[in-house]
Amino acid sequence: MTVEMVRVGDIDIAYRWDGATNGPVVMMAHAMGTSHRIWDLQVPALADRYRLLRYDWRGHGFSSAPAGPYTLDQFVADAVGVMDVLGLGKVHWVGISTGGMIGQGLAIHHPERISSLNLCNTTSQSTPWYRNRVAERQAVARQEGMDPAWEMTKRLWFTDDYVDAEGPDYITTRDVFVRTPVAGYLGGTSAVANLAYREMLPRIEAPTRIIAAGADPVTPIERAQEIHQRIKGSQLSVIEGQRHFSNVEVPEKFNAILRRSLDAFTSSR
Repeated sequence: MTVEMVRVGDIDIAYRWDGATNGPVVMMAHAMGTSHRIWDLQVPALADRYRLLRYDWRGHGFSSAPAGPYTLDQFVADAVGVMDVLGLGKVHWVGISTGGMIGQGLAIHHPERISSLNLCNTTSQSTPWYRNRVAERQAVARQEGMDPAWEMTKRLWFTDDYVDAEGPDYITTRDVFVRTPVAGYLGGTSAVANLAYREMLPRIEAPTRIIAAGADPVTPIERAQEIHQRIKGSQLSVIEGQRHFSNVEVPEKFNAILRRSLDAFTSSR
Protein backbone atom coordinates (compact mmCIF):
# COMPACT_ATOMS: atom_id res chain seq x y z
CA MET A 1 0.00 0.00 0.00
CA THR A 2 1.11 3.57 -0.65
CA VAL A 3 0.68 6.76 1.35
CA GLU A 4 -2.59 8.56 0.62
CA MET A 5 -3.88 11.98 1.65
CA VAL A 6 -7.12 13.02 3.27
CA ARG A 7 -8.40 16.52 4.00
CA VAL A 8 -9.23 17.10 7.66
CA GLY A 9 -10.28 20.63 8.55
CA ASP A 10 -7.72 23.00 7.08
CA ILE A 11 -4.87 20.51 6.59
CA ASP A 12 -3.98 17.43 4.57
CA ILE A 13 -3.12 14.33 6.58
CA ALA A 14 -1.13 11.42 5.16
CA TYR A 15 -2.11 7.83 5.95
CA ARG A 16 -1.61 4.29 4.73
CA TRP A 17 -3.24 0.93 5.17
CA ASP A 18 -1.39 -2.34 5.74
CA GLY A 19 -2.38 -5.82 6.78
CA ALA A 20 -5.56 -7.85 6.68
CA THR A 21 -8.32 -6.20 4.66
CA ASN A 22 -11.11 -7.39 6.95
CA GLY A 23 -9.27 -7.48 10.27
CA PRO A 24 -9.89 -5.36 13.36
CA VAL A 25 -8.74 -1.80 12.68
CA VAL A 26 -5.62 -0.75 14.61
CA MET A 27 -4.80 2.96 14.33
CA MET A 28 -1.14 3.70 15.03
CA ALA A 29 0.21 7.12 16.05
CA HIS A 30 3.88 8.02 16.04
CA ALA A 31 6.21 10.14 18.20
CA MET A 32 7.52 13.69 17.95
CA GLY A 33 9.97 14.19 15.10
CA THR A 34 9.04 10.88 13.46
CA SER A 35 6.29 9.67 11.13
CA HIS A 36 4.23 6.57 10.38
CA ARG A 37 7.58 4.93 9.52
CA ILE A 38 8.30 4.49 13.24
CA TRP A 39 5.98 1.45 13.05
CA ASP A 40 7.72 -0.26 10.10
CA LEU A 41 9.07 -3.05 12.32
CA GLN A 42 5.68 -3.71 13.89
CA VAL A 43 3.77 -4.21 10.64
CA PRO A 44 5.10 -7.73 9.90
CA ALA A 45 4.13 -8.89 13.40
CA LEU A 46 0.53 -7.68 13.07
CA ALA A 47 -0.37 -7.70 9.40
CA ASP A 48 -1.68 -11.28 9.26
CA ARG A 49 -4.67 -10.47 11.47
CA TYR A 50 -5.06 -6.70 11.77
CA ARG A 51 -6.01 -3.89 9.42
CA LEU A 52 -3.31 -1.35 10.24
CA LEU A 53 -3.94 2.36 9.77
CA ARG A 54 -0.80 4.44 10.15
CA TYR A 55 -0.95 8.21 9.78
CA ASP A 56 1.33 11.24 10.01
CA TRP A 57 -0.07 13.70 12.47
CA ARG A 58 -0.03 17.46 11.99
CA GLY A 59 3.37 18.92 11.15
CA HIS A 60 5.08 15.59 10.50
CA GLY A 61 5.86 13.16 7.71
CA PHE A 62 3.86 13.90 4.57
CA SER A 63 1.10 15.81 6.39
CA SER A 64 0.68 19.57 6.32
CA ALA A 65 2.92 21.58 8.63
CA PRO A 66 1.18 24.90 9.27
CA ALA A 67 2.77 27.45 11.57
CA GLY A 68 2.17 26.65 15.24
CA PRO A 69 1.92 26.44 18.09
CA TYR A 70 -0.31 23.36 18.01
CA THR A 71 -2.38 21.92 20.85
CA LEU A 72 -3.16 18.40 21.99
CA ASP A 73 -6.82 19.21 21.38
CA GLN A 74 -5.91 19.76 17.72
CA PHE A 75 -4.08 16.43 17.58
CA VAL A 76 -7.10 14.67 19.05
CA ALA A 77 -9.51 16.45 16.69
CA ASP A 78 -7.31 15.57 13.71
CA ALA A 79 -7.35 11.88 14.69
CA VAL A 80 -11.16 11.93 15.00
CA GLY A 81 -11.30 13.70 11.64
CA VAL A 82 -9.26 10.96 9.96
CA MET A 83 -11.56 8.33 11.44
CA ASP A 84 -14.63 10.23 10.26
CA VAL A 85 -13.41 10.68 6.69
CA LEU A 86 -12.41 7.02 6.46
CA GLY A 87 -15.72 5.87 7.93
CA LEU A 88 -14.29 4.31 11.09
CA GLY A 89 -16.52 4.21 14.14
CA LYS A 90 -14.05 2.75 16.62
CA VAL A 91 -10.41 1.70 16.52
CA HIS A 92 -7.88 -0.14 18.61
CA TRP A 93 -5.33 2.60 19.33
CA VAL A 94 -1.56 2.08 19.46
CA GLY A 95 0.43 5.20 20.24
CA ILE A 96 4.05 5.77 21.17
CA SER A 97 5.26 8.86 23.04
CA THR A 98 3.15 11.75 21.64
CA GLY A 99 0.98 9.16 19.93
CA GLY A 100 0.23 7.75 23.38
CA MET A 101 -0.75 11.20 24.58
CA ILE A 102 -3.17 11.54 21.66
CA GLY A 103 -4.62 8.15 22.58
CA GLN A 104 -5.21 9.28 26.15
CA GLY A 105 -6.97 12.39 24.89
CA LEU A 106 -9.21 10.33 22.64
CA ALA A 107 -10.13 7.87 25.39
CA ILE A 108 -10.89 10.74 27.78
CA HIS A 109 -12.84 13.01 25.44
CA HIS A 110 -14.11 10.60 22.76
CA PRO A 111 -14.47 7.24 24.52
CA GLU A 112 -16.97 6.04 21.95
CA ARG A 113 -14.19 5.98 19.32
CA ILE A 114 -11.72 3.78 21.21
CA SER A 115 -12.05 -0.01 21.53
CA SER A 116 -8.73 -0.45 23.33
CA LEU A 117 -5.50 1.38 24.10
CA ASN A 118 -1.86 0.42 23.87
CA LEU A 119 0.09 3.33 25.34
CA CYS A 120 3.79 2.94 24.63
CA ASN A 121 6.69 4.86 26.20
CA THR A 122 4.52 7.82 27.02
CA THR A 123 3.43 10.11 29.85
CA SER A 124 0.27 11.85 30.99
CA GLN A 125 1.65 15.02 32.57
CA SER A 126 4.27 17.56 31.62
CA THR A 127 6.93 18.23 34.27
CA PRO A 128 9.42 21.10 34.69
CA TRP A 129 12.19 18.84 33.31
CA TYR A 130 10.03 17.94 30.33
CA ARG A 131 9.19 21.58 29.59
CA ASN A 132 12.84 22.60 29.91
CA ARG A 133 13.85 19.81 27.53
CA VAL A 134 11.25 20.99 25.02
CA ALA A 135 12.45 24.59 25.27
CA GLU A 136 16.08 23.58 24.72
CA ARG A 137 15.29 21.58 21.60
CA GLN A 138 12.98 24.24 20.25
CA ALA A 139 15.73 26.84 20.56
CA VAL A 140 18.23 24.66 18.73
CA ALA A 141 15.78 23.68 15.96
CA ARG A 142 14.66 27.29 15.49
CA GLN A 143 18.21 28.63 15.25
CA GLU A 144 20.15 25.78 13.65
CA GLY A 145 17.67 23.29 12.17
CA MET A 146 16.87 19.66 12.80
CA ASP A 147 20.34 18.10 12.48
CA PRO A 148 21.70 19.52 15.76
CA ALA A 149 18.35 18.78 17.41
CA TRP A 150 18.91 15.14 16.46
CA GLU A 151 22.32 15.17 18.11
CA MET A 152 20.63 16.31 21.34
CA THR A 153 17.98 13.60 21.05
CA LYS A 154 19.51 10.38 19.74
CA ARG A 155 20.92 9.01 23.02
CA LEU A 156 17.65 9.71 24.80
CA TRP A 157 15.85 7.57 22.25
CA PHE A 158 18.37 4.73 21.87
CA THR A 159 21.05 2.99 23.92
CA ASP A 160 24.64 4.09 23.34
CA ASP A 161 25.59 0.82 21.65
CA TYR A 162 22.68 1.10 19.23
CA VAL A 163 23.54 4.71 18.35
CA ASP A 164 27.21 3.87 17.85
CA ALA A 165 26.40 0.93 15.58
CA GLU A 166 24.38 3.18 13.23
CA GLY A 167 22.37 0.29 11.80
CA PRO A 168 19.77 0.69 9.03
CA ASP A 169 16.75 1.11 11.32
CA TYR A 170 18.59 3.75 13.33
CA ILE A 171 19.48 5.57 10.10
CA THR A 172 15.85 5.47 8.94
CA THR A 173 14.68 7.04 12.22
CA ARG A 174 17.38 9.69 12.02
CA ASP A 175 16.54 10.55 8.43
CA VAL A 176 12.84 10.97 9.19
CA PHE A 177 13.69 13.20 12.16
CA VAL A 178 16.00 15.56 10.28
CA ARG A 179 13.46 15.88 7.43
CA THR A 180 10.70 16.90 9.83
CA PRO A 181 9.67 20.50 9.05
CA VAL A 182 10.95 22.89 11.70
CA ALA A 183 7.49 24.48 11.86
CA GLY A 184 5.95 21.06 12.55
CA TYR A 185 8.51 20.22 15.23
CA LEU A 186 8.08 23.57 16.98
CA GLY A 187 4.30 23.36 16.78
CA GLY A 188 4.18 19.79 18.06
CA THR A 189 6.60 20.26 20.92
CA SER A 190 4.62 23.30 22.07
CA ALA A 191 1.54 21.08 22.36
CA VAL A 192 3.14 18.40 24.51
CA ALA A 193 4.79 20.96 26.78
CA ASN A 194 1.29 21.69 28.09
CA LEU A 195 0.26 18.04 28.58
CA ALA A 196 -2.09 17.67 31.57
CA TYR A 197 -4.09 14.43 31.36
CA ARG A 198 -2.98 12.75 34.59
CA GLU A 199 -5.92 13.74 36.77
CA MET A 200 -8.40 12.81 34.01
CA LEU A 201 -7.04 9.29 33.51
CA PRO A 202 -9.62 7.63 35.83
CA ARG A 203 -12.23 8.57 33.22
CA ILE A 204 -10.70 6.10 30.76
CA GLU A 205 -12.73 2.89 30.55
CA ALA A 206 -11.20 1.30 27.44
CA PRO A 207 -9.09 -1.83 28.02
CA THR A 208 -5.54 -0.51 28.32
CA ARG A 209 -2.01 -1.88 28.13
CA ILE A 210 0.92 0.36 29.03
CA ILE A 211 4.26 -0.64 27.49
CA ALA A 212 7.26 1.05 29.10
CA ALA A 213 11.03 0.95 28.71
CA GLY A 214 12.96 0.45 31.93
CA ALA A 215 15.76 2.92 31.13
CA ASP A 216 13.74 5.53 29.24
CA PRO A 217 14.94 9.03 30.20
CA VAL A 218 12.22 10.79 28.20
CA THR A 219 9.19 9.09 29.74
CA PRO A 220 10.62 7.31 32.81
CA ILE A 221 9.06 4.21 34.29
CA GLU A 222 7.47 6.35 37.01
CA ARG A 223 5.33 8.07 34.37
CA ALA A 224 4.10 4.70 33.10
CA GLN A 225 3.27 3.65 36.67
CA GLU A 226 1.23 6.84 37.14
CA ILE A 227 -0.86 5.95 34.12
CA HIS A 228 -1.23 2.34 35.25
CA GLN A 229 -2.37 3.38 38.73
CA ARG A 230 -5.04 5.73 37.39
CA ILE A 231 -6.63 3.63 34.62
CA LYS A 232 -8.72 0.94 36.25
CA GLY A 233 -7.91 -2.56 35.07
CA SER A 234 -4.92 -1.47 32.99
CA GLN A 235 -1.87 -3.69 32.55
CA LEU A 236 1.77 -2.63 32.58
CA SER A 237 4.63 -4.33 30.73
CA VAL A 238 8.24 -3.16 31.04
CA ILE A 239 11.10 -3.84 28.62
CA GLU A 240 14.16 -3.56 30.79
CA GLY A 241 17.33 -1.77 29.73
CA GLN A 242 15.72 0.13 26.86
CA ARG A 243 15.34 3.83 26.20
CA HIS A 244 12.55 5.64 24.38
CA PHE A 245 12.21 3.65 21.15
CA SER A 246 12.22 0.04 22.24
CA ASN A 247 9.92 -0.73 19.31
CA VAL A 248 12.79 0.09 16.94
CA GLU A 249 15.78 -1.17 18.94
CA VAL A 250 14.31 -4.46 20.19
CA PRO A 251 11.27 -5.07 17.95
CA GLU A 252 11.02 -8.77 18.79
CA LYS A 253 10.47 -8.05 22.48
CA PHE A 254 8.16 -5.12 21.81
CA ASN A 255 6.15 -6.95 19.15
CA ALA A 256 5.55 -9.97 21.37
CA ILE A 257 3.96 -7.76 24.02
CA LEU A 258 1.94 -5.72 21.56
CA ARG A 259 0.64 -8.75 19.68
CA ARG A 260 -0.45 -10.52 22.87
CA SER A 261 -2.17 -7.35 24.00
CA LEU A 262 -4.10 -6.81 20.78
CA ASP A 263 -5.04 -10.48 20.55
CA ALA A 264 -6.43 -10.36 24.08
CA PHE A 265 -8.33 -7.13 23.51
CA THR A 266 -9.86 -8.24 20.21
CA SER A 267 -10.75 -11.77 21.32
CA SER A 268 -12.60 -10.52 24.40
CA ARG A 269 -14.87 -8.14 22.50
